[in-house]
Amino acid sequence: MQRRAKSPGAIAFNNDLSIRPSVSRWELEQAFRLVYLSFLQREYIEESASKLRFSIFNALPETVTFVADLREAIIATVTLVPDTPIGLPMDEIYHDEVQALRDQGRRLAEVTMLADRRHEIRRALPVVMQLMKRVFDYATLVLKANDLCITINPRHETYYRRFLLFQPLGGLKTYPSVRNNPALARRLDLDTVREACEGNQRLLRHFFTNRTPLETLHEHYAMAPQDIEYFFVERTQMLKRTDPEKLAYLRRLYPDCPWDTWLSGRSGR
Repeated sequence: MQRRAKSPGAIAFNNDLSIRPSVSRWELEQAFRLVYLSFLQREYIEESASKLRFSIFNALPETVTFVADLREAIIATVTLVPDTPIGLPMDEIYHDEVQALRDQGRRLAEVTMLADRRHEIRRALPVVMQLMKRVFDYATLVLKANDLCITINPRHETYYRRFLLFQPLGGLKTYPSVRNNPALARRLDLDTVREACEGNQRLLRHFFTNRTPLETLHEHYAMAPQDIEYFFVERTQMLKRTDPEKLAYLRRLYPDCPWDTWLSGRSGR
């Protein structure tokens, strides 16, 4: 897999580290591997042959994966999933709570698959904050979203409330897709976040200064049919396990893909 050179519009955190949307399949794969290793270490998932962690939502062209690239090594990542007709990942356990926001006409996006190769939050915090800055800029400048939604482990609740201003959306539940670990639903109201920052100059500067250039935000890698085959057919059997409603939506998005061939287990090449 050929690595693609960094965009000249990449945001430099220092001379060696850039934090930006992913720009190649190689970067996506490194991000998915990092999520797998992080989730495995936290006992959110079991071992898998692919050693990758991603979901059917990563196949959507609207989904954006952000990476922290340190000398061509992905050291942290987060994914932003805009709401679509097949919903958000957190609809699995928080559908009523999320649907209540939709019913108000609000545009939603979910922050998911956050991982850092450093397991201590104290060490990871500066890079995670910069990743979340890119997410915030994309959600507000590109998506024009009203809410960022997220599910978190309860032990991280103070961090998300204190440093990122996330507020309660849903109560404590178990999350089947992460081995029934506990989860809380949280949201960041993007319409009122500036008001919430008043009196906190650090957060005000973080959210509202040095906005990410639009050309950088728009230069994100969206999966093409060959990527869907690679990740969902060749590397995993995820396509066969996909909910029929979600699969039907993917078929409409990519009508030229050999879906029946892929689902039968034969190679599409």
